[in-house]
Amino acid sequence: MVREIGMNKSARKWMWNGLRLAVCTAGLWWVLHNVTLHDYVTLTDGTRVRMTKELPEGVMVVVEEAATGVGHGVVTAQQFVPMERIARGADGQLRIEYGLGTTWRAANKPLLLACLLIFAPVTFFQALRFQLLLRAQEIGVTFWESIKLCYAGNFLNFITALGTTGGDMFKMYYVSLHTERKTEAVTTVVLDRIVGLYGLILLMGSLAVVRGRDPKIAYLQYVVAAVIVAGMIAYAALFSERVRTALNLHRLLARLPFGSHWQRAEAATRRLVRHKRLLLGALGSTVVLQVVALAAMVLSARALEMVWSRSSVYDYATYLAGGVVVAAVPISFQGLGTMEAFYKHALLDSHGTLAQLLCLAMVVRALNLFWSLPGVVVTMTGAYRPRIREEDVQFA
Repeated sequence: MVREIGMNKSARKWMWNGLRLAVCTAGLWWVLHNVTLHDYVTLTDGTRVRMTKELPEGVMVVVEEAATGVGHGVVTAQQFVPMERIARGADGQLRIEYGLGTTWRAANKPLLLACLLIFAPVTFFQALRFQLLLRAQEIGVTFWESIKLCYAGNFLNFITALGTTGGDMFKMYYVSLHTERKTEAVTTVVLDRIVGLYGLILLMGSLAVVRGRDPKIAYLQYVVAAVIVAGMIAYAALFSERVRTALNLHRLLARLPFGSHWQRAEAATRRLVRHKRLLLGALGSTVVLQVVALAAMVLSARALEMVWSRSSVYDYATYLAGGVVVAAVPISFQGLGTMEAFYKHALLDSHGTLAQLLCLAMVVRALNLFWSLPGVVVTMTGAYRPRIREEDVQFA
């Protein structure tokens, strides 16, 4: 019987990972099947040819010609094409498609470096939020220790296949080393993720209100509404005696496996909500964190020479925030494919080319990855472990 249960769990795990891999593959294919490394130009006769050089009076393209002689196939040569032979789109622009190589070379590298520096404080605001949430559980962790724990968790997010929540599993273990209140510490990691998600949704909701009705993010409004409703239900289940009695919540939690731990986790959640000042501080640090991160991401679009205007800043902020929400859903490995697909849905043609959108997605991932690298030192050196205080040594 035990062996059969184990096999069922293993089968479900394989099915879930297979589904995530399928979603990741489908999303990447939908984004990448029209992306090229090289530049292409469409001529007035409908022919699409590779462009090697752009000149003031025209372009140089690669053409294929049949080779003369026995045993020869096709040879390539370069040919000049004047401007009048290049097709134009409905907007009057030349139909030139720049590939990934040209897009990246044309990027403003000093501005990308500035984006990297702007993103630097994100982990510090994240650490402040985590410290405030731990303080609500009477778990004493210094700001420096919280920074190390956050760096370690962020780094492990990128080396696990569990998506953007993978590092939380390790973070639960690390923070439990700092206290005897293990259940409360583990619960705080979950609450930290929930508070972060709510802060992001509040910011994205505010941007959506400023923008008015936008069909490109219409379905995300259902996600926002579902999260808000779930929060209201959870609040009622935690603090409404009538709802708790109707659900018989105390007995229900006690009957679950590890029932005492579930009861302590529920008590820890109620304790956090009662510490309104700490909870508001955690939400405030989340909003600041997201504003700083979005500022770096939005500026990345400018660095990649994408469409830029005063109104487009709101577009980028809203859509990039939506991309973070989509990537946080653990339906794909590291949100790979799903975030790129959302960018294509929201920004293609109106704000940039497919190559620019793919570069933007890579820059967004690179910002997070670069500032998670200090976590390598934390995990490899064991710096996540609590420091032994002098009085503890004397007592031992």
